[in-house]
Amino acid sequence: FSNPVDVLTYVAWKLSGFPVNRVLGSGTTNLDSSRFRFLIADHLDVNAQDVQAFIVGEHGDSSVALWSSISVGGIPVLSFLEKQQIAYEKQTLEDIHQSVVGSAYEVIGLKGYTSWAIGYSVANLARTILRDQRKIHPVTVLARGFYGVDGGDVFLSLPALLGRNGVVAVTNVHMTDDESEKLQKSAKTILEMQSQLEL
Repeated sequence: FSNPVDVLTYVAWKLSGFPVNRVLGSGTTNLDSSRFRFLIADHLDVNAQDVQAFIVGEHGDSSVALWSSISVGGIPVLSFLEKQQIAYEKQTLEDIHQSVVGSAYEVIGLKGYTSWAIGYSVANLARTILRDQRKIHPVTVLARGFYGVDGGDVFLSLPALLGRNGVVAVTNVHMTDDESEKLQKSAKTILEMQSQLEL
């Protein structure tokens, strides 16, 4: 459980010689996405299992909340808000994302490290792979060519279908132009970190 997970996944791929589908990072956005779903569910007063939502990109400050693809019980979140007569407050939603980003820093500040939540997240990923459950998780994968990400071999978190052989496919979730631009910016942040490596 080391950081930066995106860069370290790239290093593991380069050094291992494994095919790209066999190398993935814990995508701490897998954990962040779980926290995100919980906070959205709490805000909307629904069960977190009914919320489908992802945080993608770099784990950390340049992560991207995919607001446009959030659904509650299969209903797009903006429609859900309207039907439940809940006011759409963009700032409230952004505060939820910032709370997710800050939660790891808060835990580290309180006890000096994170362990239980990331351990549970990795166990969940291992279960999906070992049991060939073919579930979608936001994990760190080679992102070149997806959602306009270019400029080199960069690993960052994207929703991916996982199975016995690792990454089966990167899923095609809806992104607005703004979300896509933020994801590309996140990729550039990681590429800058990778450029400092000597492999």
